[in-house]
Amino acid sequence: MICPDCGHDNIDGVDACDACGQSMVQFDPQGGDLEQTINRHPIEVLVHKEDAIVEHDTPVRTVIEDLISKHIGSALVVSNGQLVGVFTERDVLNKVTPDLDAALERPVSDFMTPSPETITSQDSIAYALHAMDLGGYRHMPIVDDTGKPQGVLSVRDILRFLRVRFAKLDT
Repeated sequence: MICPDCGHDNIDGVDACDACGQSMVQFDPQGGDLEQTINRHPIEVLVHKEDAIVEHDTPVRTVIEDLISKHIGSALVVSNGQLVGVFTERDVLNKVTPDLDAALERPVSDFMTPSPETITSQDSIAYALHAMDLGGYRHMPIVDDTGKPQGVLSVRDILRFLRVRFAKLDT
């Protein structure tokens, strides 16, 4: 099996080229309904809940109250309009609750995940799913070309889209 990237002659059936490491698994451009749907649609087609965008010096108590009132699981943390971190329900459980009384009045930047992986609204749903799976994320910040936050993509947003999409396919 000849590698399309480097021309190395590999043993038939290998998953990756022995010389350059490039994937030798053939992508089926037609694919099934699922593959076509998630590859063809950009993130911008997903309808997601209202987002929470907070300044880095906002007290944790205020951010948690905002998350609860909006029924969401994450907040984007900004400084001068630029994304600097993400604060999620996991951060509350793992970082805030061990010393709850002292933590609630501290700034959210003390507990956020700094410099999070991001996606753009033009990235495909498949790309977002792949990035979320690799990183173990349930939420990913969506930013524009300048790094300004545009929203948060959640796994639930994707599941909601797929549920509606496949209900249409079944009828």
